Amino acid sequence: MREPQSSSQSPAHPPELDPHGRTIYRCGSLTYTKGGLVLLFAWLLWGDFCFTMMEAVVPSILPLKLRSLDSSNTTIALIMTTLPAIFNTTVAPWVSFQSDRYRSKWGRRIPFILYTIPFLVGAMLVIGFSDHLGGWLHAWFLKGSGITRNMTIIGLLALFAGMFELFNMFVSSVYYYLFNDVVPTRFLSSFMSWFRLVGVLSAAGYNAFVFKYAMSHMQAIYLSAGLLYLIGFGAVCYMVKEGEYPPPADAGDKPSLAKDIRAFSSNCFTSRYYWDIFLYYAFSAASQSCAVFGVFSSQSFGLDLGQIGKLGAIGGCTMAACLLFAGPLVDRLNPVRIDAYLVAYNVIFAVTGLAGIFFQAPDPRVFFWVSAVTGLFGAAMAALRGAAELPRLMILFPKDRFGQFCGAMTLVRYAGFLLFGALAGLYMDGVKRFFPPGDLFPYRLIAIWPVVFISVAFVFYYRAYRCWKRLGGDGGYTPPTTPFRYADLPKARGAGVVREALVAPLVGVAGAFGGGVFWIVYFRYYSYNLHNIILFGIASGVTVFLLFVYLWLIRFMERP
Repeated sequence: MREPQSSSQSPAHPPELDPHGRTIYRCGSLTYTKGGLVLLFAWLLWGDFCFTMMEAVVPSILPLKLRSLDSSNTTIALIMTTLPAIFNTTVAPWVSFQSDRYRSKWGRRIPFILYTIPFLVGAMLVIGFSDHLGGWLHAWFLKGSGITRNMTIIGLLALFAGMFELFNMFVSSVYYYLFNDVVPTRFLSSFMSWFRLVGVLSAAGYNAFVFKYAMSHMQAIYLSAGLLYLIGFGAVCYMVKEGEYPPPADAGDKPSLAKDIRAFSSNCFTSRYYWDIFLYYAFSAASQSCAVFGVFSSQSFGLDLGQIGKLGAIGGCTMAACLLFAGPLVDRLNPVRIDAYLVAYNVIFAVTGLAGIFFQAPDPRVFFWVSAVTGLFGAAMAALRGAAELPRLMILFPKDRFGQFCGAMTLVRYAGFLLFGALAGLYMDGVKRFFPPGDLFPYRLIAIWPVVFISVAFVFYYRAYRCWKRLGGDGGYTPPTTPFRYADLPKARGAGVVREALVAPLVGVAGAFGGGVFWIVYFRYYSYNLHNIILFGIASGVTVFLLFVYLWLIRFMERP
C-alpha cells in the first residue's frame, strides 16, 4: 500500500497579488479575491438551495399522486423515467453542445437557465393544481365520454411533467457546467462539498418537515417551491457573472445542423475510452430505474410517509456533517480514485440488499430506528461520492468541450433510462400479478433490479479507471482528444492501494455487519423469530466474505 498523493500540484510561482496586496485567484478571464470567492460561493449555494427545493417536489410527490389515481406501475414508470429520458437523449446533447459555443453579454450558460425559468415554474404550478384543472377540463369537454376524471388528470400530469422535465433539463445540465467556468480549479472539490452540503440539508429539511404533507397540502408545496425558484434562482442568474470565452473554431460560418452533429459525434464518440465512461453511466442509470418505486418499498415494511421522510432527513444531516470534511479529502486523494473505490464497494455489496426481500419486519418503530442508525454508517461514502462525482468528470473530460462531453454522456445515459425505465414498470406490473391487489410486498423485489445492472456498469467503469491510470493518473493525466489503443499505453505509475480512501467503505461494512448482528440478537432475545435469525446469520457471513472480495478487487484495480 502507499500513501495518498495530492490531486493538485503546488504552484510553481508566487501567488498573484492585487494593488492592495490581496491574493488573486483566476478562472479563465475571471479574477477573484478571497472576498469575491466567498460572494460567488454564497450565490451559487443559494441557487443550490432554490434548485434542490424545486427538484425535490416533483419526483417525490408525483408517484404518490399517480398511484392515488389508480395509475399502473407501467404508467408511473413511463411518466417518471421514460419521458425525461426522451428529452435527455434528444434535447440535452444539443443544449450542451450549443452552450459550449454560445456567446452573449450574459455568458454562455446563464441564458439557457434564465430563459427557461418561467416555463419550468408554470409547469410546476399546473402539476400542483392538476386536480382542479383536470376536473374542470373533464366537466366542460369530456363529461359523458369514455374518458374518466382520473384519466383526464393523469393525462394532464403526464403532459406537464414532461414539460417540467424538458425545461428542468436545460437547467440541471447547464447549471453544473457553470461551475467549471466560474470556480477556480483548485477550489472545485471543496466547493462541491459545500454545494452537496447545502443540497443535502435542503433535501433533509424537505423530507423532515414537508414530505409528510405531500398529499394533504400538495398545492401549497408546489406553489411555494415554484415561487422560491422563480425569485431565488432568478437572482442567482443576475448576480453570478461569467467571463469571456474565445470564439468557437467555426465562428462566422453558416449555421448547419448536419455540421454540428458531425462535429459533436467526432469530438465525443470516436474514442473507446470515453465510450466506457458513457456506458458506465448508462447502465448505472438502468440500475436506478426502479428507484421511483422506492417509497412503496419502504411502506411495505410498515413505515408511513412521515417516518420515510425522517429517515431521509437523518441520513441527509449525517451526510451533511461528513461533507464538511469530504471536499479537502477528495482534493488530496483525487476524485477519480475516490469514486472508483466507492463504485467498487457498490457492486460488491449490492447483493446484501436482497436480504430485505425475505425479511419479516418487526414493529415499524423498531425498524425505523435500526434503519436510521445503520444508515449513518453509509453517510461518509455518500458524502465522498457527492464531493467527487462532478470534479471527477471535470478531470476526465476536456475542459474546453466539457458541455459537449457531458451532453454525450447524458444522451447515452438517458438512452438507458428510456429503455429500462419502461421495462422497470413492466417488471413491477408483472410481479404484482402474483400478489393480492393493494399488497405492497412486491415492491421489495426492486432490490433484484440493481444487482444485475450495477455489475454490468462496473465493467465499463473498471476499464475507464485502468485507462486513466495508464494515461498518467495522479498529477499526469491529460484528457485525450484523439483515439488510441489501450495496449499501446505504458504501464500505470504509482501502483498501490491508497489506505486512507478505504476508511469510508470499511465504515460502511461495519454498519452492515453491525446491523445484522443487532437483528440476530433482537429476534433471539426480544421478539423471537427463527426465520429472521437464520436470514441475518447468513447475511452477516456473506458480508464478511464480500469484504475480502472487495479488498482483493481494489488491489487488482490498482496494479501497474
